[in-house]
Amino acid sequence: MVGGWAAVVAGKLASRAIEHGEAIHEIMEKHENMALMTMAVFTIVLVWRLARRFQMPTQELALTRAMSIVGILGLVWTGVLGGRLVFDHAAGIPSKTLQAEIENREEGHHHEAGEEHEQGAPADTVKATHPHPAGTPPHTH
Repeated sequence: MVGGWAAVVAGKLASRAIEHGEAIHEIMEKHENMALMTMAVFTIVLVWRLARRFQMPTQELALTRAMSIVGILGLVWTGVLGGRLVFDHAAGIPSKTLQAEIENREEGHHHEAGEEHEQGAPADTVKATHPHPAGTPPHTH
């Protein structure tokens, strides 16, 4: 519980500190709301179980377990939204750094003799026209 609420506070502080546009802002608000609802569910379950000193009738125990499952689903969805922020929208990466990375990717790269891409790497992660040292066997990306 302490860690969950600390994460909520850290997220709130981060939301004020990172550069972002409308797309990030919308997802960030959903992420924040899910985090708050999720922590509220877990807090209610904990307080309820503590108040009953963990001696609950079967129906109450079933209800608190069901609420815990709802909390877990909320936690998973909060994580999905957080992943979208970072991996789909580069939230938290300063615009200057992101621009430099975009330019670096556009330049492509080259392999040293004998080097290949990792197996299964998507073809669109590398420019198809990047240079290879003389004698490099033909391959696809």
